[in-house]
Amino acid sequence: MVEHGAHHPSITELVYPAANFALFVALIVWQGRGPIKEFFRARTERLREALAAGATARKEAEALRAQLQRDLADLPALRERLKNDLRATAERERDTLLEQARVAAERIRNDARLLADQETAAAQRDVRAEVIDEAIRSATAIVRESLTPADQERFVRDFAGAARPQA
Repeated sequence: MVEHGAHHPSITELVYPAANFALFVALIVWQGRGPIKEFFRARTERLREALAAGATARKEAEALRAQLQRDLADLPALRERLKNDLRATAERERDTLLEQARVAAERIRNDARLLADQETAAAQRDVRAEVIDEAIRSATAIVRESLTPADQERFVRDFAGAARPQA
């Protein structure tokens, strides 16, 4: 077996890569300084905007939470106000309906009164006509019974005399 000895690098083996690396770093710094600065500046701006948006959102959320807490605290009073409003609206509707019912009942009473007056007047006319017809029948029967043949002749003469033309 052959033993290998330890390898000791020469100075040129160390200097060339180091010089190459230094040139590479210098080139990156020289050419990349502007884009790197711009990248970090834009990143910083994005972070600031995100932080500002987060702060704004946090403030809005806190304001919303406070509003919700106020609304929750006011909920029983709101419920009472709504109940009172509904009760007042129902009472107004009830009063309106009662007034409409009173007006309708009065109109029905007036119509019934008018119809009753008309029916009464018609019944009076019918009764009067029946009484008159019965009086005429009775008078005719009485006249026929009490009329004698002499009365009939006298009526005919008087009628004929009245019907003659006057000269």
